[in-house]
Amino acid sequence: MKKNILYIMMASVAIGLTSCSADYEDASQKHVYTDAESPYLRTDVEANVSVMAEFNKGHVTPLTVNLNDYASIIQSKLGMTVDEMVSGVATGKVVFYNINSNRGVWDKTAPTKGTTGWYYSKTGLVTDAASQAGSVELDASAKALVIQVPEESLAGVTFATNVGFAVNNGKDYDQYVRFNIQFLVSDPGLATPVFTIPAGDYASFEIPFADYQTAIETCMGMTVKEFNAAVQDAAGDIALYMVDADGKWITGKDYTANGLGYWCDGDGNPRGWGDGCAYFVETHDGTVGVGRYPGIASGTKKTVHFVYASKSDPSKYVEFVCSATFE
Repeated sequence: MKKNILYIMMASVAIGLTSCSADYEDASQKHVYTDAESPYLRTDVEANVSVMAEFNKGHVTPLTVNLNDYASIIQSKLGMTVDEMVSGVATGKVVFYNINSNRGVWDKTAPTKGTTGWYYSKTGLVTDAASQAGSVELDASAKALVIQVPEESLAGVTFATNVGFAVNNGKDYDQYVRFNIQFLVSDPGLATPVFTIPAGDYASFEIPFADYQTAIETCMGMTVKEFNAAVQDAAGDIALYMVDADGKWITGKDYTANGLGYWCDGDGNPRGWGDGCAYFVETHDGTVGVGRYPGIASGTKKTVHFVYASKSDPSKYVEFVCSATFE
C-alpha cells in the first residue's frame, strides 16, 4: 500500500514539473501587441529626458525643445539619427505617443492637436483645446517639440506629461526615448515685500527696485537702471496703477502724490490728500515708498497693491503686493 502511495506521489510531482515547465515556456514568450492594445513600458532610466517647461504669467511664449540636442541618446536608444527618427514618424517606422506613467504603458490616444500633438488638462490627461492647460506637438520640419500653455494661464499651474518616440518593430516599443515634461506657470513679475512703516506722520518704507532685478528684467525687458530712469518721468511710457480688491488695475486716474504716486484710502483707491487717506505710494529715485497719512493708529495693517506697467504694451508690468504694518 505504501509503495502505491509513493508511486502516485512521484507521478504527481512529475506531472507538476511538466506543467510548470510548460507555463514557464509560455511566460517567457514575448507578447506581440495588437493595434488595440497598450504596450507595456520597458523600464530604461537611461532613455529618459527631463524637460522643465516654465512659463511666465502674462509673458507666455512657446518653448521649443530641439531634438538635435538629444542626438546622442536618440542614436543610442533607437539606433538612428534625429532625421531618421522624425521621418520615421511619418512613414510609421517610428511611433510618437504619450506614455501613461501611472500604469507603465504606452498611450495610443490619437492626436488632439494637429496630426502630431496633444492638449492636456491640469492633471496631465489628454483633452481637447477648450479644456487645455497646455500642449505638446512635434514640429517635424524644425525637428523639435513645441510646448505651450494658453496666453491667459495663471501662475501656479503645474502638471507633468510624458511623450516618447519608439521603434515600431511590430511587436513592442522596447527601443525608445522618453521626454518627461514638467509644466509650470510662474510669476517672476510678482513682488511680495513684507515691511513695517516707521512711526511719524508721512514716514515711509522704501522698497529698492534693485531687490527685484529679475522681475524687472524679465517682465519689463529693461535693466533696473533703465527702469529707474523711466519711472522718474510721469509723462513717460511707464505708469503706476493701484490695483483693486478684484485684481483690476485702476487706470485713468491722475497722480495725487509726487511723480508717479497716489494718496490712497484704506482700500487702496487713489484719492486726493486729506481726511480719508491712509497711505501714499510714491516713486522715488531707486525706490518706491509706501508712507503713512497723519494719525494712522499704530498696529494698523494694510495690503498695498500696485503695478508699474508700460502704457504702449500693458503685457509688460511688475506687480507689487505689499504687506504693510504701521509702527
